[in-house]
Amino acid sequence: MDERLNPIIQRSVLEIINYGYHIRTEMEQLNRKMPFYVMSYLKSGEALLRIFGKDYLIKAGDAILIPPNVVHDHIKTSKEDAIFLWWHFNFRPTWNIDVLALFRFPVLVYMKNAVDFEKKFIEYLDAIKNEKTISDIIFRNAKALEVLASIMDSFVQSEKTKVTPEVPAVFLNILNEVSNAQTSSLSLSVLSEKYHMNPTYISNKFKEYFGISPIFLHREMLVDKAKEYLRSSTRNVNEISEELGFTEHAIFTRFFTDKVGVSPTKFRNDY
Repeated sequence: MDERLNPIIQRSVLEIINYGYHIRTEMEQLNRKMPFYVMSYLKSGEALLRIFGKDYLIKAGDAILIPPNVVHDHIKTSKEDAIFLWWHFNFRPTWNIDVLALFRFPVLVYMKNAVDFEKKFIEYLDAIKNEKTISDIIFRNAKALEVLASIMDSFVQSEKTKVTPEVPAVFLNILNEVSNAQTSSLSLSVLSEKYHMNPTYISNKFKEYFGISPIFLHREMLVDKAKEYLRSSTRNVNEISEELGFTEHAIFTRFFTDKVGVSPTKFRNDY
């Protein structure tokens, strides 16, 4: 794996939307488009994936990974029952940046680590069933990351996988810097001076590569951080304002209210 991606991946958060272990006697999902990643592993049986104008025959031990908002057909083709282990998920380092889009994965791979993957997936399902305490939730989240690592292991090692072929190293560095910035002091002028590029060029190219401008991304991250502090800490609004690098309490309040629609104080009280 490209080492430039390590800091981004380490800060990423796994969001599991849905999951399942299903025995299918029949399945015909046509023109399906989901707003998240679809991972489906075939433990037994056969199926067909139609995507990007191509047909892929799926056999036992194969896994498919479908990016968000991609139209596809997924059809069970054999007479015997098919067993699917599947996940719907997102994996994002900051706000709405899709970290997996920095790779160019094939849609189908054979899982050489199938035994390990199946074991981890079952452990994850068991962790959900036995979840009662905060410690159980932490344990379940750890198991989820193990499942993701097992899935990604096969896709990353595929000869067909490519990593960020069109994103220059300097823009991966800028993404790292923006996603790691904890205060309001970051600006296009700061990035321009550091990376010796025109600020407008930085903003336009960053948006081309990642779908969002660096400053808009940074502001959304500040809002998320402010919400986190207001929900889970005892700091007052002045302290949160200072922590996030705002020079005045009034500037922070105006910034937060414009973004969220309510003041920081009302947000905390409502929550």
